[in-house]
Amino acid sequence: MEEMLPFERIPRAGSPTVLELSSHDPVSTQHFLETVFGWNFPAPDPAGHDGVAFEMPDGGKGRVHPLSNEAPPAGIEKVRVFDLGATLERAQRAGGSLVMPRVEAPGMGSFFVVRIPGGPILTCWEAEAPPRPR
Repeated sequence: MEEMLPFERIPRAGSPTVLELSSHDPVSTQHFLETVFGWNFPAPDPAGHDGVAFEMPDGGKGRVHPLSNEAPPAGIEKVRVFDLGATLERAQRAGGSLVMPRVEAPGMGSFFVVRIPGGPILTCWEAEAPPRPR
């Protein structure tokens, strides 16, 4: 059986996708994630994004963001969707309120942030389609 390329493993809509962590000590956080989970931290992002990117063994991606001492460390899970506009409409009809409108992440995809009834905040992520092989 032929092994699939990472972009060919398309998770179902509603699956967790990108994990973003914030840390007072990103170097220690990186060391922990490499040692415990085998996550790979490639070279620094040439685009100059905040924090350092990582890749998980299953092909998932994420980033560790540095924090000031005043802010508490946290994690932000993004949920994969395949139609961001339709998802926002359903979220609002179900009582969700928009916290951050759609943001484009060139070369990666786009997302919006919604507050779920009861208070939790969730990020919905639509990945950019990978280029088709020629």
